[in-house]
This record gives sequence, structure tokens and C-alpha cells, in this order.
Amino acid sequence: MRAIRKPRPEPGLEVCEVPEPTVGPTDVLIRVKHAGVCGTDLHIAEWDAWAQSRLHPPVVVGHEFAGEIVAVGDEVPAELKVGQLVTAEGHIVCGHCRQCRMGDGHICRNTRIIGVDRDGAFAEYLAMPSGNVMGLNGIPTTTGAIMDPLGNAFHTVLTGDAVSGGTVLVLGCGPIGCFAVGIARAAGAAKVIASDINPKRLELARRMGAHAALNATTEDVPARVAELTQGEGADLVCEMSGHPDAIRQAFASVRLGGRINLLGLPQGEVPLKLSNDLIFKGVTVYGVIGRRMFETWHQMQRFLSSGLLDPTPVVTHTFPLEAIHDALDAIRSGAAGKVILEIGS
Repeated sequence: MRAIRKPRPEPGLEVCEVPEPTVGPTDVLIRVKHAGVCGTDLHIAEWDAWAQSRLHPPVVVGHEFAGEIVAVGDEVPAELKVGQLVTAEGHIVCGHCRQCRMGDGHICRNTRIIGVDRDGAFAEYLAMPSGNVMGLNGIPTTTGAIMDPLGNAFHTVLTGDAVSGGTVLVLGCGPIGCFAVGIARAAGAAKVIASDINPKRLELARRMGAHAALNATTEDVPARVAELTQGEGADLVCEMSGHPDAIRQAFASVRLGGRINLLGLPQGEVPLKLSNDLIFKGVTVYGVIGRRMFETWHQMQRFLSSGLLDPTPVVTHTFPLEAIHDALDAIRSGAAGKVILEIGS
């Protein structure tokens, strides 16, 4: 089958032929139709310090996808059937550690991620444990292919009870940040404020429903948030960028007793004035990793199936599998929202 592989421990990816995966008794074999390209794939292609510390090539990359079941193992539950359109949670967890047994599988200490720790979704076929597979139930595969990053946004926005009727500030309007804007609107936020330094991303945030879009290069974000909230500050701040300045803006912009949910990953230490910005303000801070399994997935299905949320404005580019380098260049350019590979018909 055709696949995109990290062949060696050095920069670059290759489009090549690899054997089709085999299916165990509890696995399903999926013909991949669409796959999402993200920053993780770019890190792997460029072979940065994170990729060097994590990957052991050769490995087929890609972890966001949707497709059609073409075979099932003997022990797969009856609700998963050949011909069914599905997506899947790409974090494969052990089920036995303390975190898994307490319902916190998203922070399983033994997590293995497709496209990183084992062969992934940038291929014509992918074998997945049946317990990770989710039926799309009418959701198109172009949307199913982005439910992994969309789930990160759901987890970020809907953890806590600060959204309905409140003011939500989204710092960082990459694809997940733009998804977060739409989710906050769909979940009943009275006001959604978005901030970024990229005008094209701010325009995507507006298309997803931001009431105000602030350019952090020309505007004082905490001052503008105070102005837009009659001096109160945001009820919920979703920090999606990981940039140290944005993280500090998060603490400066949240209201007394408010909440900050942190998804963005800073590259190093971030100095903060914890006494004034966190402790004396009584702020709750939550670190977001992946999607809650499988609470987040069911939230997504309800919002998408009901029409409450349309994430498609964030998708700006589609490429065939063979054009993976063009897809990565689109991400590097800063001019893209979400990028998708079209793999199968």
C-alpha cells in the first residue's frame, strides 16, 4: 500500500510502498479516506529535538484520520461492521495503570500514539484496536479526519463550567484555537474574544464566530479584554499557542476567580508572577492533554451531528497523499488553517 514514512533518523519524509497491516482478533482494518496534517507531523519531518527524543524510525506517520472499515477481527464488537465510516482515538492506552483505572486514560503513563510510537494514518490502510474506534454516524470523513484536534479544542473549552453565558478569551488562533472559538459560541458563551498575531488566522477566528479579534502585535490584549468586559476580565481563558507572552496575557486577562485552561506547549520555562496573577486572584488552572476518553468524543458527536458546530471554515487546504511536502509547506507558510490529505475514494 502507499504510505508516508519516516524512513531514517534525519530530516525528511518519503512516499513509498509498505506492507498492508495485519489485523488481530480485537482489531479493525480501516481504509483511510482523509487524514489531517498537523504540527506534530511537521516536527517529525524536520526531525527536531522532540522528534529525535521520541521516534524510532522507520515508522508510518500521521495520527488524524477517518475512513471505512474493511475487515474486523473475530472478537470485535458487533456494532463495528464492514462498510462503516469511522474515526478513532489515536492514543492507545494500557487500561491497567492507576490513571486508566480512575477514568483518566488520556494521561495513561503507558500511552502509545499512532504515527509516533507505532505506524500511523498517512497510509491507504490502518489497523486499530476496536476499543479506540468511533462510528461517524453521518459525519463526513472530511470532518472525521479532524476530530482528533477538534477534540483537543473541546477538551480545552468545555472543562469547567465557565462557558455558558460567560466571556471566553482564546489566545492563539491556529486550527485548534479557531475550533475553540466555534465551540465556545456553540456552547453558549455570551462573548468570545480571539487573539493572534497573524491576520489570516484572526479572519478564520471571525468566521468561526469571534465577537472580537485582537491583533497582539498592535493591541494591548489584557487592556482590550478589560475594556470589552467592563473591567471584569474573561471568565475562561483558553491558551492555545504556548508562547510565553500569551501565557502571561492569560493570567493578566482572566477575572478574579476565573479559569485558565492551558493547551499550548511552551518550549522552555515561563516566568510568572504567581502571587498577584494566580494566588491572589483565586484562579483555577488546568493543563489540557489530548481528549478525555471517551467523554470528549461523545461531546463532539453531539455538537457535530446536531449542527451546533460547523468546523469546515477552518479547513483551508486539501492535498493528495503524494503531495505531503506541499501540505507541510502550507503549514510552514502561516497562511493555512487546517490541512487535509485526501487518501482514498
